[in-house]
Amino acid sequence: MSKQPKSIEITINRIEKAPDIPSMVVNQVVELISTGVLKPGDRLPSELEMTRKFGISRISLREAMKLLEAKGFIESHGRKGKYVKSVVDNALVSPIENMISIDHKKIWELLVVRRIIDSEAAALAAEKANEKQIKKLKSFKDQIDKMGVDSIIHTREGGKLYGEFYNNLYDATNNTIFAHMLKSIAQIIRGVLPYSREKLTKLKGSSRIIYDHHVKIIDAIEAHDPVLAKKLMMTHINYIEKSMEKVLKEK
Repeated sequence: MSKQPKSIEITINRIEKAPDIPSMVVNQVVELISTGVLKPGDRLPSELEMTRKFGISRISLREAMKLLEAKGFIESHGRKGKYVKSVVDNALVSPIENMISIDHKKIWELLVVRRIIDSEAAALAAEKANEKQIKKLKSFKDQIDKMGVDSIIHTREGGKLYGEFYNNLYDATNNTIFAHMLKSIAQIIRGVLPYSREKLTKLKGSSRIIYDHHVKIIDAIEAHDPVLAKKLMMTHINYIEKSMEKVLKEK
């Protein structure tokens, strides 16, 4: 059973009496999102916690939450709470996923995009990542070590960790606009993983190679070497492309 993500600790300024309390709440939350304190996928504190921190009524808070949802900054997951939504319109993501599911040749186009974007993300993370973000990236290695290297290709859990690595990488750029845009790419990557994984299982040792690629990328980011981090990411994407080509030719 998967654990629910914990809501993160954020600093909220109490709101004194004002003519438009909900708008003031909205402005604070939007500022937390724009500065990267709150990231796509983060869960907001509970209603009780927020009313206490803001010093406002539940009615005012609920009105503010409705405004944030209407503006596309957050989304409700029912009893699980309110979550920060990517500011990039997901209306673009689903059609792209559908295109790839119908025409798998579109994976080559996705890899071209990844070669550009992921390599730049790795370089930027090497320049900007803090210790906490590097620790999150290193959790990929720690979890794969526990599950076994072959899990990357052969299990859904391993594939999920691969997708999470890129979410963490995008956050580590510390560029909030870039991170929001790239979360959509991460969603598309997760969408095509089952197909890619199925093909790569036919290549002996592919899990180990992918694992080694990412360990080296993490080391380059930790060493704050953007040139090497970018080069290693391009090596990884090139490997995925050549491996997929090889497997599909052997069909």
